[in-house]
Amino acid sequence: MERFFEDVLPDLYIEPRYDLASVNVSFTVPGGVKVRRVSILEGGEKIHSVAGRGRPRTVSVEFPMKGFRPWSTDSPFLYTLAIELSRKGKPEITRQNFGMRKFHVQDKRIFMNNRPLYIRGFIRGREAHDHPNLQGLSPVEYYEKNIRAAKAFGFNFVRFHSKVPPREFFDAADRLGFLAHIEVRKYYGKYQKERELMDHDPTLVDPGVWRKAILDLRNHTSLMAYCLGNEINTPGRRPEVKARRRQLKRLDSTRLFIDTCARGEYDRTGIDFDVQHMGYFMPFGRHHDMFNSTENWAIFGSVEDKPMSAGGRDAVVRREIPVNFPVMAHEVGHYMQLRDLDSLRRKFRTSGVEEPWWVGELIKLRELKGQKEEYRGLVQASRRFQFIWHKQMFEAVRRSPILNGFHFLQFSDTERYENSNGLVDVFDDYKEGTRPEEYLPFNADNVIVADLPRRTFFEGDTLEVPVWFSNNSGKPVKEAALAWSLECVGGRYKRLCGELSRLDMREGLQKVAFLRVRLPETARARALRLTAAIRPTEGPATTNSWNVWVFPDRPGDMAVKEATIVLRDVDICRRYGSIRQGGSLSRPRRLLVTDRFTEPVFRHLEKGGDVLMLYRVPENRNLRAWHMKEKAAPAEKYYMPSTWDRFKQVIWDRGHNLGGFMRKHRALARFPHDGYVDFQFNGLIEDCDKFSLDGFPVRVAPAVQGVDKASRDRYDVFTFGLRELQPEWTMRRFAYLFDLRVGRGRLMMSGFNFTGLNGNVPEVCGMFESLAACVASAEWRPAAKIPVKVLKGYLEEKGRSPRVRERMMTQYWQLDDAPLESADYWRMSEKWIREGF
Repeated sequence: MERFFEDVLPDLYIEPRYDLASVNVSFTVPGGVKVRRVSILEGGEKIHSVAGRGRPRTVSVEFPMKGFRPWSTDSPFLYTLAIELSRKGKPEITRQNFGMRKFHVQDKRIFMNNRPLYIRGFIRGREAHDHPNLQGLSPVEYYEKNIRAAKAFGFNFVRFHSKVPPREFFDAADRLGFLAHIEVRKYYGKYQKERELMDHDPTLVDPGVWRKAILDLRNHTSLMAYCLGNEINTPGRRPEVKARRRQLKRLDSTRLFIDTCARGEYDRTGIDFDVQHMGYFMPFGRHHDMFNSTENWAIFGSVEDKPMSAGGRDAVVRREIPVNFPVMAHEVGHYMQLRDLDSLRRKFRTSGVEEPWWVGELIKLRELKGQKEEYRGLVQASRRFQFIWHKQMFEAVRRSPILNGFHFLQFSDTERYENSNGLVDVFDDYKEGTRPEEYLPFNADNVIVADLPRRTFFEGDTLEVPVWFSNNSGKPVKEAALAWSLECVGGRYKRLCGELSRLDMREGLQKVAFLRVRLPETARARALRLTAAIRPTEGPATTNSWNVWVFPDRPGDMAVKEATIVLRDVDICRRYGSIRQGGSLSRPRRLLVTDRFTEPVFRHLEKGGDVLMLYRVPENRNLRAWHMKEKAAPAEKYYMPSTWDRFKQVIWDRGHNLGGFMRKHRALARFPHDGYVDFQFNGLIEDCDKFSLDGFPVRVAPAVQGVDKASRDRYDVFTFGLRELQPEWTMRRFAYLFDLRVGRGRLMMSGFNFTGLNGNVPEVCGMFESLAACVASAEWRPAAKIPVKVLKGYLEEKGRSPRVRERMMTQYWQLDDAPLESADYWRMSEKWIREGF
């Protein structure tokens, strides 16, 4: 009879001694049991075998493993330990697979099998970050499917958040080659409510529970790290942490130990590696180096109560926080997308599993918002936006000199909530439009990264690009060449290319080159693709590419020749001096360029004039004034419903920007795009006023339509008791650009931020010139029509109505001024919703 070792020999310990080329096997012999033989098998054949002698109380035998085959994530070779027993004369056998592998830490890096290891991990385990076995697979098949999908996307590691997975997971991970991190401390309840209880629990993990977890798991090759739990406060001051570490090292000295994922003091000791919050910024523009900084680790303080900073609001000095361990970035990349509701409904019905409550509710919300026909486009736009930010995030992490890996949140969608931030769905199936091969250029052992804090340029600008290479394949590259090219996407443009040979290479992260390219002249804006490849003297090349955009710098070609310009924050004529300004707001020229609605604007439209509305109203930024305790901007009399926007993804439930898509329109004829919002919209969307068309009097088809999230703010549930989806601030029909025939006039409505004209930001200039060419043309014919009286009445009614205040998590996202939310922020945020100005 064959049985699991846990049931027969609960303290069995298979200890690979990698550097000694041996394996030690030890266990206690249960009463009434005789050991007949202990064997090591390779491919089913015995390679070592020792016969049992007598009736020893304990057994410890070391087998030589000269010339062994190592276990790795690329080549997960397993040996088998077979122990033949007899109990009351009846034979029994227990088998356990094991691999020859080694983990250790040196020079603030993690090594596996004496080679540098870069952790490309994702998170599952907690209800919010996992899903059950919805297809009725066997437990092993259920875990196998997830691991195979994750490896296809380039991952090599999974962190089980507040969970110890069953044997079936480890059997699959051992066989398929996937590393694991487990956390023994469990949450009390349903995700958020229990945090207060846990923060004050005097016991982290019961010693007996900790011991049992170690004994159950230590013979599984794929296990890399034991962790007490998630986001434990002040772990460095708790004697229990050191006691659990000592207990672990006695029972399993071959694995790594960490006390908590995030919230640990920077100067604590007794851990092998660290996991730290890197902040909820987005790694682009002014935050493009966010993964290179340890500044926000100071939030969690010092074991010795060292001051983290001194000074006040006007002058401050901050401590430089050192890196003392190998560090993984905590919970990165949890960027949202819309769910494919119709596909999911079919899958749930086919599987025979009860459909989660939110599927039907989101379908109802989609119908309520009139987005059924365009929903597929919204889903595709959200996936595109998620992808470009995933690429940006992964690459920013890979070029960080302080990180040894990351924990991605998350790989699979959960069925528990409406949030969708996975690369695969709740069945671990690939989502339409999300392809594993697209992720491998930036999520593999070897990755080449171009450091591009901006993506838009004028003709004649110099493109300056530091090029990094992250080499973690375990196969040293001594010498290689860097090949690069810059070419037009779908059009004619001078192709530039080159190669630099005999680059000295090493393992780990290094800056290999600095690329400087002067961009050729161009009469029209173009999308370009920069491609770079590291070509070693032996082995395959590593290739990656990035989109950049080049715009003509020819303000004298402005299509608008004369106009009345009434703007508060934008000086159009600083760049476009050829525009003849004339008239006044009360008596404008045919084209009026302004940024808010007033009585003269409506009169101009009634008379058949044209209006280019670059909508930007100070009251949309009153949130910032509230948190800064400054005076509020007055409310607009004629208010177009809109919200303060950022060029950043929704981060779990923070924010409301899931990208956007374009319709064919004359206004975009001179602006390069492939139908979706990409980084060429950064300067236009960052700090802009995004329109909400919910309840607008006429149906319009925006030239640039935005995508809202379809998930609740967690504090709506736990603080305000709003447990249902809230249509007022969920799945709104957003627009950045649309036009109308208003009475006899024509109106172009833009929510984009055009303050970049003051500083010659290329994409802002490019979009303005494209809009100008449209509104100056007699061929501009808006499809949607609305009477002046109806538009005026609608805007006036909205001016009198209470404004839609974004929820607590989204306010933080809008402010974009701190890496993490503070206690003072939460207090002010809740008060803003309840009271406000």
